[in-house]
Amino acid sequence: MKITLYILTLVVFLASTSIAQGIKFEKGTWAEIQAKAKKENKHIFVDAYTTWCGPCKWQSKKVFPQKEVGDFFNKNFVSFKLDMEKGEGVDFAKQYKVRAFPTLVYFNPKGELVHRTTGANPAKVLLKQAGEALNPETQFVSLQKRFDKGENDLDFLKKYIAATKGAYQDFTKPTEMYLNQLGKKKWATAEGWAFIKEFVVKSSLDAFVYVVQNQGKFEQLAKKKKEVSNFIERGLSYDMQKVARSKDQNKLEAYKSKLNKLFGKEADKHIIKTEYFFYRSNKEKGLKYASKYLRTSSNVNELAMAAWQYYNQFDTPDHLNAALEWIDKAIKLDYHFRTYNIKVKILMKMKRYKEAKKAAEETLRLAKKDSKQYVKMAQKQLDEVNAKL
Repeated sequence: MKITLYILTLVVFLASTSIAQGIKFEKGTWAEIQAKAKKENKHIFVDAYTTWCGPCKWQSKKVFPQKEVGDFFNKNFVSFKLDMEKGEGVDFAKQYKVRAFPTLVYFNPKGELVHRTTGANPAKVLLKQAGEALNPETQFVSLQKRFDKGENDLDFLKKYIAATKGAYQDFTKPTEMYLNQLGKKKWATAEGWAFIKEFVVKSSLDAFVYVVQNQGKFEQLAKKKKEVSNFIERGLSYDMQKVARSKDQNKLEAYKSKLNKLFGKEADKHIIKTEYFFYRSNKEKGLKYASKYLRTSSNVNELAMAAWQYYNQFDTPDHLNAALEWIDKAIKLDYHFRTYNIKVKILMKMKRYKEAKKAAEETLRLAKKDSKQYVKMAQKQLDEVNAKL
């Protein structure tokens, strides 16, 4: 009997040990975590998350529980999870300027910020980042101090720019310094293009203009077919969104003028997109510019998001008919339950219940075929439609 109990106890112990292989996150207050780290002479790792953040959930479920991740973090860090929208997390987010999720924040045993990265990553990348957080030569804050003191050789700048980008901070100034030192003659080389495509994210930079004016040269260097055109679209979108957020008509006109100078006859397609972003939430003018731009779009996500926005924000027949047109176009491009789900909602809002039922039935069929975890949601939606008939 004693032997049997011993074996059962051992099995339970081994099972619990195998389950608890990942990162051990401590409970308590931020002050208690800091005190524990100081006492144990360990760095602090903070997973700054929100409950609605998909990448946060993925990382917590798929990455943090891995044995190799747990072994490294439990040895070197006192780990702490902090919701940025609740309790102490709100002040933490303000103090450490956490604006994207997840942000992974690292402190030394004294409680001083030394490193930060943004985004969810697989175990290999996470472990590399955590290793950099322990090394003064690669810590973001250490590199920042060296930059502020005037260090600016090419190798250092590249390292600092990468760390700054990973920390979700503005890296425009060191990027311009790097490119100026590298020299324009080397921009259209394999070395120059590798740097530009990764770190030039604003259309205001000279290197961006150079790529537009010498697109053929860079297409010869590119490894993928749409690499250069995607780079240009990314840079333009960054500034388009900035102009749109300003809601300043003068800035809109100035940016349109800039596009005309930069692209000449090809500027119209970029101007149409800029105006779409600028007027997107304007009830009077938004529909005109949205229809003009989305008529040319073949981007499923863009069409679906526009349809979803109009469904949520507007009630007029013109706006809802436009939303229905865009979601139908998205469905033709990507026959998926997600796009059909939006169509059902729009039709329901328009009180076109018979059409909504057909769309809801198709949503359920596609969910059963491709995304079984959403079957209950699709069935519930169909039940709601049937209740209206």
